[in-house]
Amino acid sequence: MSNNSTHSLTPRAFLIGIACAVSICLITPYNNTYVAGNSYPANNHLPLAPLFLVIVLAIGLNGFLYRIRDTFALTSSELAVIWCMMIVSVSIPSKAFAEYLLPALVVPYYLATPENEWQEIFHQYLPHWAMVGQPHAVQRFYEQPLGETIIPWLVWFKPLIAWGTYALSLYLMMLCLCSILRKQWIEHERIAFPLVQLPAEVMRATDEKGRLNPFFRHPILWVGVSIAAFIHLINGLHVHLPMVPSIPTDFPLNAILTDKPWNSLRPFPMHLQPSVIGVTFLLTLRVSFSVWFFYLAYKLECLIAGILGIPVRNSPGEFGFTRNFASHQEMGAFIVVIVFLLWRSKAHLKNVFQSTFSKNSIVSDANEPLPYRWAVWGFIIALGVHISMSVSMGMSLWIAFLAAIIFMMMATIFTWQVASAGILRVDATFEPMMLLITTLGHRGIGPANLTVDTIHAKGFRTDISQMMMPHFMNAFKISDETRMSRRPLVYAMVAAIVICFPISCYAFLNLAHKYGAKNLSSWNFQNGPRLAYTDLVSRISHPLDTNWQDIGFILVGGAFTSFVMIMHHRFLWWPLHPIGCTTGSSWGIEQMFLSIFIGWLMKSLLLRHGGLRVYRNARPFFLGLILGEYTMGGIWLIVGLIVKRGYHILPN
Repeated sequence: MSNNSTHSLTPRAFLIGIACAVSICLITPYNNTYVAGNSYPANNHLPLAPLFLVIVLAIGLNGFLYRIRDTFALTSSELAVIWCMMIVSVSIPSKAFAEYLLPALVVPYYLATPENEWQEIFHQYLPHWAMVGQPHAVQRFYEQPLGETIIPWLVWFKPLIAWGTYALSLYLMMLCLCSILRKQWIEHERIAFPLVQLPAEVMRATDEKGRLNPFFRHPILWVGVSIAAFIHLINGLHVHLPMVPSIPTDFPLNAILTDKPWNSLRPFPMHLQPSVIGVTFLLTLRVSFSVWFFYLAYKLECLIAGILGIPVRNSPGEFGFTRNFASHQEMGAFIVVIVFLLWRSKAHLKNVFQSTFSKNSIVSDANEPLPYRWAVWGFIIALGVHISMSVSMGMSLWIAFLAAIIFMMMATIFTWQVASAGILRVDATFEPMMLLITTLGHRGIGPANLTVDTIHAKGFRTDISQMMMPHFMNAFKISDETRMSRRPLVYAMVAAIVICFPISCYAFLNLAHKYGAKNLSSWNFQNGPRLAYTDLVSRISHPLDTNWQDIGFILVGGAFTSFVMIMHHRFLWWPLHPIGCTTGSSWGIEQMFLSIFIGWLMKSLLLRHGGLRVYRNARPFFLGLILGEYTMGGIWLIVGLIVKRGYHILPN
């Protein structure tokens, strides 16, 4: 869809967007690490707080403004700007930067003991100028007495500048890459972007009488809203008032999978999540079928290994939720898929590079988020800064280059997963260093590279459920739906990131120094970083050479994905989509498996017995499931902040 008639950025949309984004950034550290059990404001690629606030603005604020004067109401393009500014910035105080990275800068000194020998094994490889190791700063971060909030800014200043440069260069690479791929994915391939569909409907303009837009006047929409909202109303009340009975939404199979070989299937959670059912209904049947089918295929592999008595080890460190063989099979799948994505985009990429390096290019980039020349050179410069920061921290140039390139390839595939399959929560089952270790061995990598990469991975590459790149691409899609001019939108998003970055750092550090990090979330501040550094100790103390068995799993995963890819593109009857090869054993899919299956089953039955007409009529009901769950989730989020005890709607 081209933006032939577009709307530009308005001052009030920018100011409201900044106000909303800053507000979320200020409350996020308190909510995520102090309030027990509350939903995260931003924990997936349809983040709760931004969507809830857009719903409030579209229904509540606009309804009030229309009563005063219809021209006062926010337009759909203004709502789009506000939503986009929020989704790209509200993850900074959480998993995209502060929540995982900042504790990792202090933990190696706080948890080092003579028994674990951290100081002797890897302290000499830490980039001390980019860490916080001064004893008084470490003690204040973890053991600050209540009532005394003293942040040693002089100690934190240099690490924040260093890691801020590293993070912002990563965000810039993602923005530039999305600008390059936008036309290919949105206009040429017409990818579905299911996570954008509900926000686009909410943002649509009201009629001339100021009534709710036609989307909100579907009776069946409110049936879906009522079902999802009722479930979470009752279950939220149960959390705060235990005498209120709860509605079961969790049906784990672990209790019946106790005997061999069935225990090899554990864990096997079964969560009922209305919003996931709603998103799945928006997918093509081939995509949704493949996502749940490949998860069961992964479990079948585990079962076969249990039957044959083959020992199966978990993946290392924080990837221990999955099995090592599955991580390596998915490495092979990722390699094949990125080659396929680049090959399918070759004509478009040729035009992009001609526009960048040739003066005679006839390709127009006037409607693109960034001029192609800016996007290509911006990516190259940001990549150079990113690698330079890694080298200055102690990594070898070639390792830093390979890690950055591999991660950007992975980020592209995760963005493709969100755009194509509406994966609410993308989760990596490996990080670039795992692939390099498998092929080169620990000795080939060296302890200095392993140490610096541990910090990088903990901060940016392990939990990527709030990674920024899918948000950029979703923002470019919503600009089409609301006819928002893309370049002003980019400027607004960049401004939101730049403004929210220091505010997020302040909010996080202020919380830690006010309450003492040891009194906050144990996973974020102690157990998670301890697991990462314990894995580092194992890698340095017990180095391994090239692992040919794991390379075999990579080859098997790549070969099978190639087969699925060929069959998918040559035969219409083939039921499997290659996207399932990249999601099979991820933590997010494990949590959402039951809901994905139900969404696929309901759509299959409706299409088979009712046809396209029934499908179209049913669509508002499934969007209502998302709307109802997120609306109640936002209400309980606010309640949790007030009473300091929360109820969450999706896995945190």
